[in-house]
Order: sequence, then structure tokens, then C-alpha cells
Amino acid sequence: MFVLGNFLFALSRVLQMVIYAYIFVLIINSILSFVSSSYYSPIRQFFSALANLTLNPLRRVIRPIGGIDLSPFVAVLILIFIDSFLVQSLADFGRGLR
Repeated sequence: MFVLGNFLFALSRVLQMVIYAYIFVLIINSILSFVSSSYYSPIRQFFSALANLTLNPLRRVIRPIGGIDLSPFVAVLILIFIDSFLVQSLADFGRGLR
């Protein structure tokens, strides 16, 4: 059982790092959106392509309010919830099986 516990705990840590990295991508994309000269930059396009994976579905539900796009903020809140609830539950379950 300890092997399964270690696997689940390690999986939760990897998921947590992926979530943190994606939050970082969303923040960098939001910052780069204010710099108009970086629109055609390959780095900007890379971050925009990664961020738009989750932002486009959210933008269909949450429309900009007064020209301000709140979808990155909502995406970060959802990712924090997933980390706090699901990933931590997986880590606790894995610790319990050790």
C-alpha cells in the first residue's frame, strides 16, 4: 500500500507544480497584453496560445466589463480552488496510505 501512497503523493506534487506554472503563464500573458509592441513577438504568441486554452471558454461565459477582461482572474481563482481542494485531497489520501 505504501507504493500507491507514494505514487499518489508524488502525483499530487506534480499536479501542484503544473497548476503553479499555468498560473504563472496566465499572469505573464496578462502583463504582456498591456505592452502593445510585443503583440507579434514569438514569446507573446507562445504565452497567449497557452493562456487561451482556458481563457477562451471562460470568455464565452464572462464578458469583458467596461473593457476589462476578468477571465484571467477567474481562471486563477479556479486553479487555486483545484489546488486547494482536489490536489490537497489527493496528497492527504496518499499520505494516509503510506
